[in-house]
Amino acid sequence: MSLVRRFSQSGSGQAVLEVALVAPFLLALMIGIIDLGRASQFDTQLAAAARAGVQYGAQNLVTADDVTGMENAAKNDAAGLTGISAVASNYCQCAGSASVVTCSATGCSSTHRLLYVTVTASATFHPVFKWLMGGAATRSRTATLQVGQ
Repeated sequence: MSLVRRFSQSGSGQAVLEVALVAPFLLALMIGIIDLGRASQFDTQLAAAARAGVQYGAQNLVTADDVTGMENAAKNDAAGLTGISAVASNYCQCAGSASVVTCSATGCSSTHRLLYVTVTASATFHPVFKWLMGGAATRSRTATLQVGQ
């Protein structure tokens, strides 16, 4: 009796066939879940890097002007990410207003001036299987804090 006929009569051949048909789909699902978790961790690391940069800049007026220091703080916090870039800036608003004003001493005539720092951290996420998640994608996260004055 041939091997194929023996499997088909015993019923175990059906189980082998079912496993052979379902296994690729389960493997693709597992890989997709792993890549989704990696993407989530990647975004969390980017957000933490942006927060580290603004925390450095928000300490006082001197560190708020240290754009390079804020960018370096963000890059150092995301040491595990390759190809990270950080862009830092600062801006002023008058208390009680949402409009941006110049950061000069006379920028706000009737109220006091509020200084803010912003850091945007960006990097490219590369999934394990490009066909499953659409290929590499550049992600960015921004954080903003008011400077302690």
